[in-house]
Amino acid sequence: MVFRCRQKKGKVCGAPGAAYLFFITLSLFAAVATADAGAAEEVRSLSRERTWQVLMHYRQQGDRFTSLIDDPKFFLAPQGKTDPQAELNASLEALLLPVEIDDEHFRCRFPARAEWLISVYNLNDLALPQPHCGKLNETLTSVDPRSVVLVFPAAHNNGPASMFGHTLLRVGSSYKSPLLSAAVNYAANDTDSNGLLYAFKGIFGFYPGYFALLPYYEKLNDYSGVEHRDIWEYTLNLSPEESRRLMLHTWELQSISSDYYFFDENCSFMLLFLLEAARPELRLAQEYWERRSFWVIPVDTIASIRRAGLITDVTYRPAQATRIRHRASLLNEQGRQRAFAVAMQQEPAHVPTLPQNSREEERQILDLAAEYVQYRYSRQELPAEEFRPQFLSILKVRSQLGPGEVDVEQIPTPEQPEAGHEAGRISFGGGNEGHGPFLELSWRPAYHDLLDPDEGYTQGAQINFFALKTRYRLDEEDFRLQSFRPVDILSLAPRDLFFQPISWKVNFGIERLRLADESEPLAFTLNTGGGLAWELPAKTLGYLMVEGQVNATDRLRENVEIGGGVSIGAISRLHPRWKAHLAASVLTYLPERHSHYRLLFDQNFKVTRLSGITIRTNWEERYHQSQLGATAAYNWYF
Repeated sequence: MVFRCRQKKGKVCGAPGAAYLFFITLSLFAAVATADAGAAEEVRSLSRERTWQVLMHYRQQGDRFTSLIDDPKFFLAPQGKTDPQAELNASLEALLLPVEIDDEHFRCRFPARAEWLISVYNLNDLALPQPHCGKLNETLTSVDPRSVVLVFPAAHNNGPASMFGHTLLRVGSSYKSPLLSAAVNYAANDTDSNGLLYAFKGIFGFYPGYFALLPYYEKLNDYSGVEHRDIWEYTLNLSPEESRRLMLHTWELQSISSDYYFFDENCSFMLLFLLEAARPELRLAQEYWERRSFWVIPVDTIASIRRAGLITDVTYRPAQATRIRHRASLLNEQGRQRAFAVAMQQEPAHVPTLPQNSREEERQILDLAAEYVQYRYSRQELPAEEFRPQFLSILKVRSQLGPGEVDVEQIPTPEQPEAGHEAGRISFGGGNEGHGPFLELSWRPAYHDLLDPDEGYTQGAQINFFALKTRYRLDEEDFRLQSFRPVDILSLAPRDLFFQPISWKVNFGIERLRLADESEPLAFTLNTGGGLAWELPAKTLGYLMVEGQVNATDRLRENVEIGGGVSIGAISRLHPRWKAHLAASVLTYLPERHSHYRLLFDQNFKVTRLSGITIRTNWEERYHQSQLGATAAYNWYF
């Protein structure tokens, strides 16, 4: 169906009259309203087109469609969320409506949809209503979309909202500095500072999620400076025209809400639709639906995008905290102490005449002090009126020493996040404990524990969700549920002179509890605590925690017992393929008035990126009865 405008003498082509618009409208909908079954089927088939489904975020299940967008403002038809044909018809009708308010016309509000409809129906653009899209044009001019970069702020194990990392897009322009680019971000609109409340509401979709267009330097400062998170930038091979289409669809989604789900419809998954809008032949979201995945973890989407052949280059931007730690590692203890003292104004910045400090060492000391002052200012620990004179005084003294001889900016680049193991894990093995030998099968859909290989993950972070463990006891021919933990989080954030984070843990679920009569009923357990962690020699992370635990089962005398105590441990990377965890704990319970002592030594041997072997040994004493156990298991990551 082709509509062309013939220019008449004395009349500008493209000034549509009411009769001409009526003719277009009548022609477009005649196929649906008449008995022309073939044309009607053609119109219906367009609602099943890949591009239309992407632009509307439709998910197809059999013959049914549902859009992942929940905001009714996104749909023009009342049933548009579930009826692609009705939404297509309504969009066509809106495209042809005369202009009443420029920026509110369909072509201004939904430019990606409008361009696609004009293209597939081969309409003459100039013969259609011509609204002045001032806000859209201003944004396109400001953003100047030429390229797209996928940005991954790495996980930060001391923040519940950033345990998995995050993804956003940087829309590159003709400007020289990437910092002047625009960032496209999708995130939950939350105001909760409580980590547990955030996790609960995020898991069950109680937050609305919104797309936002922001200056990239603002997001870079938030993640790299304030939140201690390293930044990975993945350059994508999208053309300028594809980048423009992505920007048009982003415009359509502004101020449009969708229910935010922590595990699937999250920051990473929703961004996939923007990439598909740029290049509709991509099927990034479809990959997760086809494998019926319940989890969409940011690092997994990076791997999906790499498999699709989109990534051409990778850039690593260390966080300010990473740079500070690197600078500090190049100095001895005395140098670190002096840099800290200068930064905290415990002593003035000056060039000492002490022979033990070379000029190069002094440069590094002052550079470290200056960067730490900047860091404290970015964290709002230092007001502006104190920051400026202090920072300038350090730079003034530093300028007297000239350029440095050592390139301290060459920070070692860690493994790329997507190079690590997959988030899911199935383990099969066996062992002997208490009642005799057993076979054991465990399943963890996400994400990482202390013994898993560190490549691509944050050291000291354990984040397991819905971990299930079953056993078959050979002597008694008894198959049983051993434990089920919906949440198991341990954050070991190392402390040093410059950073003083608090480590913490929380886990809950059901597990077997050994009682005084040697029975092992299932009990509800809740364990939480806080403490300190330090980096020790030989790639070892040590920690000390104060813990509390609640156990509940009708087999206890009072149905519930409450305990408290301490745990101490060390996790060491003995070899690139060998990790070990040694830990001891003691908890004293009331009203049962007994203590639980435990000592464990666990090891993990990496076989390949997707497999490994775990050996666990433990000794424990409850109700003055001790028990020794050992388990060996083969792990497969999926």
